[in-house]
Amino acid sequence: MDIELVRRWAEAGYLPTFRRLFGSSAWTHYVDPSEHLTGTIWASINSGLHALQHDFFFFRRFCEGSYRMRLARAEDMKADPFWKWFAQSGRRIVLGDVTHAVPKPEYGGKQFSGWGSHDVPLKRSSVPNGLLRDLSARFGTHPIPRCHNYSMETDSLIAFGSGLLTGIERRTAIFKSLLLCRDWDLFYGVYSEPHCAGHLLWHLEDDMHPQHNPDQLATVGHALRDVYEAIDRALAELLACADADTICAVFFSHGMGPNYEADHLFPRFVGRFNRWWEGKGPDPGGPDAHCGWVDSAWRNSIGRIPESCRMRVKRRLPVSLRAWISTMREQNARQWSRMPAFPLPLDAISSLRVNLAGREPRGRIRPGEEYRRYLDALVSELSRLTNADTGEPVVERIFRVDRSTDPLTMGSGPDLLVWWSKERPIRAIRSATLGTLSGEFIYDHSGEHVTRGMLLISHPGAKPGCHPIEGMSGVDIAATLCGLAGIQPGSHLDGTSRVRDLIVG
Repeated sequence: MDIELVRRWAEAGYLPTFRRLFGSSAWTHYVDPSEHLTGTIWASINSGLHALQHDFFFFRRFCEGSYRMRLARAEDMKADPFWKWFAQSGRRIVLGDVTHAVPKPEYGGKQFSGWGSHDVPLKRSSVPNGLLRDLSARFGTHPIPRCHNYSMETDSLIAFGSGLLTGIERRTAIFKSLLLCRDWDLFYGVYSEPHCAGHLLWHLEDDMHPQHNPDQLATVGHALRDVYEAIDRALAELLACADADTICAVFFSHGMGPNYEADHLFPRFVGRFNRWWEGKGPDPGGPDAHCGWVDSAWRNSIGRIPESCRMRVKRRLPVSLRAWISTMREQNARQWSRMPAFPLPLDAISSLRVNLAGREPRGRIRPGEEYRRYLDALVSELSRLTNADTGEPVVERIFRVDRSTDPLTMGSGPDLLVWWSKERPIRAIRSATLGTLSGEFIYDHSGEHVTRGMLLISHPGAKPGCHPIEGMSGVDIAATLCGLAGIQPGSHLDGTSRVRDLIVG
């Protein structure tokens, strides 16, 4: 959920549960550090570690020692979840569809993953083994198995919104049934529906978005707000199931904003910069010159089939197969091995991996001074990029891995992350050195991630109201939850417990 939308709609009276909690509970909003892709944030929330420590970035993973991508696996997470220490201290746990969490028998309790997740689940399973099957038989499956099954066409959005509301009702019924068993000390449940809704329904509430259509809004209605209202009602129902002395923590992993970014232009920008760095002439390639052979073959075959037909076939394919196909399409190992650096297809945030000697098989950039000079020059060029339509800067912030760790030992992630401005649509970018790059941006979804989050704690000793905490991020949530339960984590956490900032005594 997005904190700005929740605050606005709570103030307007649409979200009475949140409005009450904002007044009676202690809460804070925060912005995650620039090293966090949105696919990274859940791993950091659950482990209390920064991305460079847990080494989990997205459902696609760059393979060290190669120039290939593959789908992420559960064992890629180099960290323990905070509930491990709850289980080891004798606390009984219930985990309900926690993002990027794999049920493990050694933690005991009740755990399920993959009932209705926005992301490709690392593993669809449960503890005990039959729990997920039994819950699905009793309450039904999620009506939206994959939000990417839907388009921004009016009829599709109507069906999508209706399915999300039904999904929230069924998920709430599942959570209530587990809560009312009273066989838990830690209950942790996740609603993914606001995330899916934000991607496809954002333009309905944003009248400045290029895809905003008053006629469509009149037909579809305020579907995004409807989802938030349903979550507000669900939260009230869950709170009613708890005893009076139960501590409740509510947090938003990250929020949403308009889908304005220049990631569709980033591969060509990197290609031009690399040629400039190597003293070569202008990049002779067009928009498709940086695509791999799998993507080229797809464009010239399946890509020629009408979209409506493709969507019907796509819905019938298993999620894992669709994710594998997209992963194969978005890589170009042969070209990457010849480049000083290459873009990684991780998320709408642009990511770059330097072809570093001693780390990559055919490294082109030497560690140390040459590596620093390359990134210095690239960051300088990125910082001067402007929106060709408005003249405004297009880069909001940049993260460099060498400011935090040794690039030779950093794992599978990117050396550089580029967060694009969401002030205006970005159809073309202008560089004084590299010229202007333009290309059609196709809106398959109108909302995109932003890294603002929220933590709210309902507790007898809560300091009511908002408490801005300097340096707070999602990495602090694990330590804070352990602190609320009086549990000492069994290993180092990067995050800090914020209990003293939010609780009296």
